[in-house]
Amino acid sequence: MWGELAHSLQHANGYVIAIVVLGFLATVVFFERLIMLQFVYNVDFTKFLGNLRKMVAAEDLDRAITLCRNTASTSLPRIAMRALEAAETDPTKVRGTIEEEAIDFLPNIERRLGLLPAFTLLIMLVGILGTIDSLWGAFQSIDVLDTARKQATLAQGIASSLNPTAIGLLFGMIMLAGYYLLKGMAVSLVERVHYGVAVLSNLLVPQDAFAYVTATGDGQAPSANYEKASEEFSAPKEEPTGDAAESESFDDVSVEDIKDEEEII
Repeated sequence: MWGELAHSLQHANGYVIAIVVLGFLATVVFFERLIMLQFVYNVDFTKFLGNLRKMVAAEDLDRAITLCRNTASTSLPRIAMRALEAAETDPTKVRGTIEEEAIDFLPNIERRLGLLPAFTLLIMLVGILGTIDSLWGAFQSIDVLDTARKQATLAQGIASSLNPTAIGLLFGMIMLAGYYLLKGMAVSLVERVHYGVAVLSNLLVPQDAFAYVTATGDGQAPSANYEKASEEFSAPKEEPTGDAAESESFDDVSVEDIKDEEEII
């Protein structure tokens, strides 16, 4: 089998060349994604977040920004750097900055991963198409041969026609295994980035939320507004005087007269 595959690669037809080209493109995508997921986007999240917690607790935002810049120019360090810069300029924009940067970065993790299943399917389909074409050629060639050579030619044609399918399946299995490997790495990275975003929100957003709550209303704290409303509710009402008192007594008399008339009826 392997000797036949090597011979088919050496004397490749158009279908085998197409399979090799598609396999090369899929290999380039695989290694590009592997480098990005393993060496560019992936950092030591535990160590990075631990150092960031210490610096934020000490209110040393300049060192925290320097830490983010020196760790990586993308992934969670970039999100943290943007959030720290927003905390220095306008703390009310910290939550929005974290959400914007996270939404902008997360699609990069699975970018071009969908090309690997597409290449795998194309490679196998091209192999099957090469096999069908070779079979047609083998069956058509026996029409012009004599009876003694028909059996040998047909057997050789069928055997060689299976080479494109075998090569396509071989490339397809390798690319499919690589795709699931990268998919697992991407899912793990997305989960760690979500955890890091939650840690950043807990570190930076509470100060922003407290400042927003205390600045609501007429510049007073919510408890002060509540006490003011309670005092107004509990204050005694003034008794009506003058015309107001007469109108109220008139209303009371009118109501009593109407009740008496209803009883009479």
